Amino acid sequence: MIAGVLIVAVAIGLFVLDGILTSQAHAQAAKLSTQLGRPVTIDSVATKLFSGLAVRVKGISVGAGPGEKLPLAQIEQIEVRAALLKALRTKGEEIEVNSAELQGLTVNVIKLADGKTNLEHLQEKLAEEPKKPAEPPKDDKPADLSRIQVDHFAILEGHVSFLDETGGAEKKLEIKHLSVVVNDLKAGKPLEVVVKAAVLATKENFELKLHAAPLPASLIPTPDTVVIKISPAIDLAPLAPFVPASVGLEGGHLDADFSAQLGAAVPGGEGKTSVKGAVHALGLKFAGAEGGKALDVSLETDLDGDAAKGDVDIKQLKLDLGPAGITGSGKAMGLKGKTPSVQGLQIVSHDLDPEKLAALYPPLRKQLKGQISGPIGLTLHGAGSQAKQALELRVDLTPVRLAIAETMTKAAGAKMVLLAHAKGAAAADGELAFDVDLDLAGVDLRPGKSVNKSPGEVLSILLEGVKSGSATDTKVALSSFAIKILDQAITGSASVELAGKQPHTTTKFEASAHSALLDLDKLLIPTKGPKPKSKPLDPKTFAGLSGHAGVKIDKLRTEKQDLTNIVADITLQEDDLQIKTATLQAFAGKVDASGTHLKLAHPDQPLHVQVKLADIELAQGLAMVSDKKVMGGKFNGDVNFDAKGDDPAILKKTAAGLIQGKILDGTFFGKDLIASVSGPLASKLPFGLAGKTGQGGSTSLGKELPFGLQLANGEALLKAPIKINSPEAAVSLGGGLTLEGILKLAGQADLSPQTISTLTGGKAKVDAPLPIKFKLGGPAWKPELTDVDVGDALKVIVRGAAAGAIGRVLGGAAGEKASAIIAGGADKAKAEAQKAAQAQIDAQRSKAEAAAKAQADEQKKKLEDEAKNRLKGLFGK
Repeated sequence: MIAGVLIVAVAIGLFVLDGILTSQAHAQAAKLSTQLGRPVTIDSVATKLFSGLAVRVKGISVGAGPGEKLPLAQIEQIEVRAALLKALRTKGEEIEVNSAELQGLTVNVIKLADGKTNLEHLQEKLAEEPKKPAEPPKDDKPADLSRIQVDHFAILEGHVSFLDETGGAEKKLEIKHLSVVVNDLKAGKPLEVVVKAAVLATKENFELKLHAAPLPASLIPTPDTVVIKISPAIDLAPLAPFVPASVGLEGGHLDADFSAQLGAAVPGGEGKTSVKGAVHALGLKFAGAEGGKALDVSLETDLDGDAAKGDVDIKQLKLDLGPAGITGSGKAMGLKGKTPSVQGLQIVSHDLDPEKLAALYPPLRKQLKGQISGPIGLTLHGAGSQAKQALELRVDLTPVRLAIAETMTKAAGAKMVLLAHAKGAAAADGELAFDVDLDLAGVDLRPGKSVNKSPGEVLSILLEGVKSGSATDTKVALSSFAIKILDQAITGSASVELAGKQPHTTTKFEASAHSALLDLDKLLIPTKGPKPKSKPLDPKTFAGLSGHAGVKIDKLRTEKQDLTNIVADITLQEDDLQIKTATLQAFAGKVDASGTHLKLAHPDQPLHVQVKLADIELAQGLAMVSDKKVMGGKFNGDVNFDAKGDDPAILKKTAAGLIQGKILDGTFFGKDLIASVSGPLASKLPFGLAGKTGQGGSTSLGKELPFGLQLANGEALLKAPIKINSPEAAVSLGGGLTLEGILKLAGQADLSPQTISTLTGGKAKVDAPLPIKFKLGGPAWKPELTDVDVGDALKVIVRGAAAGAIGRVLGGAAGEKASAIIAGGADKAKAEAQKAAQAQIDAQRSKAEAAAKAQADEQKKKLEDEAKNRLKGLFGK
């Protein structure tokens, strides 16, 4: 009784659940209908529990689009059986699908009256979907799907119909008995996929088998075995109308009996390598082919090898691509041993000219974009002595014309050759020694607008090293490398270690490089105008990457400046670049950037700059960033700041830190600040007082000028006013400047009594410096003084001039006291001095007035006598 009640309760629960699932399926189908631009329907969703959890979906249809008569696809039923108890027990950590089968698949491919297929219309509709805003690149590693297991997946008795409604082909073509079977889809297990079908035939004539090495946690396969059989040959002409018009296929035949077991030749693979059989695509005709000629493509091979030992045995290798081809035969044994043996091995190409192939396959011409034409020479054969044998690979592009837009060009006949050798390593079995010589003398790199290398100038790369390890743990050690360009060279050694399987691979490097001379002024093409903004680097590029590099450059010339004794030591952990050591001699001093670090692919994370500068000639250093003459002298100090972004404008805006130090024997070339202040003052002095004004266009900063600049919000603000002392004046400046060099300073110049005396030609004397306030703005190399306030100083000078005049008249102690009264004002004079001097002042004034009157009378008499004499001469009396 209880059992019956439970059964009824469970049945009711499943009925309710089916209704909910069906309702949700209908809602999802409605959304898909909008996205695909064609109706999507699902009849029902049902669940089973008693024989194990199963979900069965029936009546799935992707209907006809506008102007179409038949649905795109229909599926009679999808049934999925899963291990429910296991999923519940592990809380979803382990999902095991016992089987997933799709039955009654029917696909209709229809060529419509507009010349396009319904599949092309679907692609166009999907392309109309609004694109979501691009998200910043993430450095997430591939998802771990190791918890998912699918024991069996199958598409059974699928059917594909091809219908041409334009009247240009048979009304109906079919692919029947389509089946796809996948077993044991699980991390750590090999993957097998089998596809079978009857293509335009009643019986099965197509079979494809794929085998992959044990799957990684991401379940991304690496195939190590491919088997394809097509027999009898499939006539491609009936299918040609359904191929996109851009391909232009008109006909041909395809057959194959081919198997490739790659083994240890691919990452994660094991065992020997075997490639046998043939693939023929004959009589391929394409619209627009030269003279209507057909293209024959065929591969016939019988090859065995062992990647672990370095063995290869070619009994037959023949690849024909129309007029071009590659043939091979012979064997090489023990290339990874100490004594390799090469027995008649030879692989040679002929007529491998992409332009000639494009004449028979026109779509290739569009893909080439006119970038390459001419026969490519490829030769692999035995070389060396009997005692020391090797394989020699030669790729000769000298006859080829290259024209890669904004990158490089090469004329036909200009030299471009790759020569490489593989030979046994003396150190141990399993190692493969090699050397590579790449001669690019004929290449013109100037179209790339970066490297100033023209045809005929030296550009070569020489490598020599040893490869060891397996397909999943490989080490390449370069005992030496040399890159020569123009009259310069970089030499050194390096190593790279690759380990692990996708997606958890790691790459570790070690490098050491040296150059006696790098002349970047000669090597690089100057950039004109703003640099194009480059895309941020993808963090995934640096996933699993780590290493260390040391660099030494004896002399580096850049921006017409010579930097010497450059030593750098850096480490990289993914995209985190740490500059452990970076020192050089430049601008008559030393630069030490040790401690600087940055994120190469995370511009939103801080860049930290840490530089120590010693005895740097400012004029030379500033010449690196501007051709304007701003400042001279020596600088000792530190530069420490953090910033974000990879664009210079953003870097300037986000820079935050401190620049501090001392300028020794400095000169500001932008402006003579004292002359710029004293000039306006002198111009406003009363007539008779103006004397010599300041001259010159620079300002001495004194023997030692300490300062500190706080970087923030795109500006550099003075931490404290800088003070410049000289016999002419004491100048104080506060404020700051933008990082583009625009000054925003406010200052005060205290003109010394000596300067005032010079300005007035000695006619005015002051006892204390006179302050004049001003503002300094504009570019640092061409600044302007504004708001020069000379009012108070002008009053003091006039008062001082009056006092000086009275003092000179009175003379003696009384004169000095009177001068003090007038120059200093009533507040500064003593009452006793006024009384003591008053009598003498009156007497001196009377005497001065009498003397002045007598002098005036005498001058008047002289003028009268002179006038009388002139009259006598005029009238002759």
